Amino acid sequence: MSLENEASRRVTLSRYPEGRLRADDFKIETGAIPEVAEGSFLVRNLVVSVDPMLRIFIDRKPLGISSMPSLPLGATIPGAAVGEVVESRHPDYQPGDIVEGRFGWQDHAVSNGQGVNRVPRGLGGVENALGIGGLPGFTAYIGLETAGGVKPGHTFLVSGAAGAVGSAVGSLIRARGGRAVGIVGGEDKRRYLLDEVGYDAVADRLSPDFHAQLAQALPNGANVYFDNVGGPLLAEMMPYVAFGGLVLICGLMSQYQDGGAGGDRDNLPSVLHAVMGKGIRIESFSQYGRDALRPAFEAEITDLLAKRSIKPLVHIVDGLERLPQAQIDLFENSTTGKVVVRVAEAGAR
Repeated sequence: MSLENEASRRVTLSRYPEGRLRADDFKIETGAIPEVAEGSFLVRNLVVSVDPMLRIFIDRKPLGISSMPSLPLGATIPGAAVGEVVESRHPDYQPGDIVEGRFGWQDHAVSNGQGVNRVPRGLGGVENALGIGGLPGFTAYIGLETAGGVKPGHTFLVSGAAGAVGSAVGSLIRARGGRAVGIVGGEDKRRYLLDEVGYDAVADRLSPDFHAQLAQALPNGANVYFDNVGGPLLAEMMPYVAFGGLVLICGLMSQYQDGGAGGDRDNLPSVLHAVMGKGIRIESFSQYGRDALRPAFEAEITDLLAKRSIKPLVHIVDGLERLPQAQIDLFENSTTGKVVVRVAEAGAR
């Protein structure tokens, strides 16, 4: 296949965001398809992931931490993608292979194979390799491993439960026989978690009786609070964590657009009072460096999909040029499930 006369688009960082994301924080550029050196291969992206956590990495000072390097202006926006190998000078990859990796917001990417995973059969559409079978699902899986697994009789409270990670962790808890209580904003999301994901109970934080819903769902408290939101909600949920419970920090979505401040109120004192008074542990985790667990994760997910024990929800947006708005919409509209942008079809020329 000749790519000699083709062009390749990429979305770059045109300015560091200040507060809420704007369309002009990004720029779409067109250039030549990158050349493939010995030991590397060329991927044509098929679907690109849209993730809340990306917001951290495009700030001038990510989360206010000077030791975390900022993305240079003009650089391609990073992110996970699933693509088709279209040219290879690498012994382990052949044209036609479908792979997942940090290929970025662009039509084409060159890789040496580091951090790349073959998309396993049994996931259904390739978009699932960016959702339940990809980074969100693997993050949920690692979180449950960090929590010591799903123990009989234990209850998990999950914030941001209708998002990609929240729905994945709820699906895994349900499949493993645990009890999951979710927190969402809105009746549609509440019904989705109850009817499709299989949460045992869901509290709507927009409802006037939100705390009454939580109290009813958690008569003995939550053994694990799986937090995807952070900010004031973390402090607000501490009374619902059981004595000796665990607060598992997975994400800080409420703080990604304000430099990590999480609002004007200092919520730390109430969190520390609960930690000291109830013997609560707080722990964060990451899926990075945990690749040894990926085969077991993939086996569990493909088995659950084959049995129709989980029902992944993926929103597909068409067109690379719509990536910036899709990212903005994550925060403005709080989409249910996983969001991906379809860039090309497999086998397209």
